[in-house]
Amino acid sequence: MSLKHFYRRTKLHIIQGDFIKTLMLRIKFELSKIYRPLLSKIGNTCFIAVTGSCGKTTVTDITAAILSKKGRVRKSNQINRPQDFGETIMGVMPWHRFCVNEASAHEKGVMEKATKLYRPKIGVVTHIGRDHYSTFRNLEATAAEKGKLVESLPADGTAVLNADDPHVYAMQERTKAKAITYGLSDNAMVRGENISCNWPVPMSLDVDYEGKKIHIQTQLLGTHWAYSVLAGLATGIAADVPLELAAEAVEAFEPVPGRMSPHVSPDGVIFIRDDWKAPMWTVPASIDFLRTAKAKRKIAVIGTISDTPKSFSQRYRLVAQQAYDIVDKIIFTGQHADSALKTRAYREDEKIIAFDTLYQANLFLSSYLKEGDLVLIKGSAPADHLQRIVLSKTNDIACWRQGCKRNYFCTDCKLQHNAYVPISKKSSKHEM
Repeated sequence: MSLKHFYRRTKLHIIQGDFIKTLMLRIKFELSKIYRPLLSKIGNTCFIAVTGSCGKTTVTDITAAILSKKGRVRKSNQINRPQDFGETIMGVMPWHRFCVNEASAHEKGVMEKATKLYRPKIGVVTHIGRDHYSTFRNLEATAAEKGKLVESLPADGTAVLNADDPHVYAMQERTKAKAITYGLSDNAMVRGENISCNWPVPMSLDVDYEGKKIHIQTQLLGTHWAYSVLAGLATGIAADVPLELAAEAVEAFEPVPGRMSPHVSPDGVIFIRDDWKAPMWTVPASIDFLRTAKAKRKIAVIGTISDTPKSFSQRYRLVAQQAYDIVDKIIFTGQHADSALKTRAYREDEKIIAFDTLYQANLFLSSYLKEGDLVLIKGSAPADHLQRIVLSKTNDIACWRQGCKRNYFCTDCKLQHNAYVPISKKSSKHEM
């Protein structure tokens, strides 16, 4: 990082009130350059890195839970940029048997920088998607960057690869390490079968590895989490954790907050928060959860949909089409929510509603929601902070500001209880 670039970043964080945190991360990053080689000499820690376009945090946390069955684990706290790796590394002690860190590849060159510092022995790749479309433009370029993780692995290391994603499966040719593949297809070494999820019953699956089958009842919501479970199990196998012990860890694992995590309000409304990020290509999986769920009413609250070349009008129309026959109400909120109402041309009812502020949407929901309703919340945390809908049920939020770009949930924000109500220049509600 150049001095000029660092100054600009530091100035931004001063404005956001994060200067001390940024400075400490920078210090830890520089110290970790010295400490990481020392760990290889004084300890026997196995370093594991997880990358991919989605599922990194859940795979990292499941993997850490599985590996804890064999020894002490140091895990990243949902940080994945190269400059954040220092914080994880500096917390590793010689008695840690494993260290698991998720690794972002949000721009060219960052994976090489991360692996040079982290020196992983096991590398896990989940999916190749369009999360960073504006940077890479196509899946091939995204795979080229994320594939640098497996290229960095030593000959005695292991690449854990998604057999059902052709861009990930092909990475076997880019590494000198051995490969363990996972997925639902026949060529997966760790294979999932008979996957089901019917709310209120969470996702379950059968796992087949080398002819041995085991049934796992998870606490995860949505069949798409089968890949995260299989990735964790495959990593456990690479680290010599018995499959039965790994399955116990998976069954006890609770959903990561903001990644299809359930929250029941005092008045009996059930919220499913999938509000950390919302790339266009991940939306169908979230909506599919509602398709098989059992509830009195099903409601979808949609915030910012990202990482697609489609216009706002196109992306919200597509979401409306996907959810329309599944839910009782679709509520769009945010700066571009009005784009959803262009479906008026072929939908002559009031199922689709749009609000330009979250505060307005929450006012509507406060009187609309009833006991037994199942509400899917899908959006981007830095752009929307949709968690406030859930917090409002317990009067645990006072801040309804728009345009907040803080890259964490409201429960981690010091402004959570600072009263702020936006004034909209638009009408309070737009209905079909």
